[in-house]
Amino acid sequence: MAASESTDRLDPLAKTALWTASMRAREHEREDRLFCDPLAGFLAGTEGPEIMQRFEGAVQPGVEDPALAVRTRYLDDQLVAQDRDGMRQFVFLAVGMDTRAFRLPWSTGVTIFELDRPALLTLKDEILERAGARSRCERIPLGVDLVADWSTPLLEARFDPARSTTWLIEGLLYFLDPLERDLLLQQLSEISASGSRLLADYVGQSVLDSSAMASWRTRMEEQGHPWKSGSDEPHSLFSEFGWTVRIAAYGDPDADYGRWGDAVVAPGVPGTRGRYLITAELP
Repeated sequence: MAASESTDRLDPLAKTALWTASMRAREHEREDRLFCDPLAGFLAGTEGPEIMQRFEGAVQPGVEDPALAVRTRYLDDQLVAQDRDGMRQFVFLAVGMDTRAFRLPWSTGVTIFELDRPALLTLKDEILERAGARSRCERIPLGVDLVADWSTPLLEARFDPARSTTWLIEGLLYFLDPLERDLLLQQLSEISASGSRLLADYVGQSVLDSSAMASWRTRMEEQGHPWKSGSDEPHSLFSEFGWTVRIAAYGDPDADYGRWGDAVVAPGVPGTRGRYLITAELP
């Protein structure tokens, strides 16, 4: 059974994972690709490219936004570096069709907890099994509701709160309203040991509210997965939960990879693209 034949079990927000997988599959096919993701095409199925083409055609005809490729590579590099530094416990929130457990060079003893909606993870595992994929680390998929109590099921699944953890929050925060976002950050902070790391991407609220983003937000809402929040003060947002924060704007030397044609944009500058990448550590 092809992936597209069983995606009717997914709600509109979960289907954005197919879209992301399709963009990663397209990047994998480039000669100058920033990362290898041979499983992405399987996971995108036929519906993923349809969603990708529908949005690109309506919002930015003929334009291939480099943000997904740059974001993926940047976070890959951060995860690999943390593995080399001895991190062995990772939690990927809203993991979607991410295949890092299968494609990155993990060290012996690494465990990755993959959290997302149960139906999405079930579909993902079915596709991976048919593809004969084998993870390069211990992988524990866990179907949860990320806007409810997900930390209790995580603890019950052998997550060790006494060990330092790397949390990956990719492509999620702007789908949450401020209360949902803060609850998520509070839950993960409460079960994070000293030395834990956090990786995330986000968008400036002033950018989200700008006229330049109006058509994008309308399109996303029409499809059932609106962008609900941003932050012009990401340092303050994460530091309130005890994290020491560093922000990289797309186009910075370590978040460019030869793909970012726009000028470097500081977070929170009105009228700009204002998207950024967050790395944080818990003292």
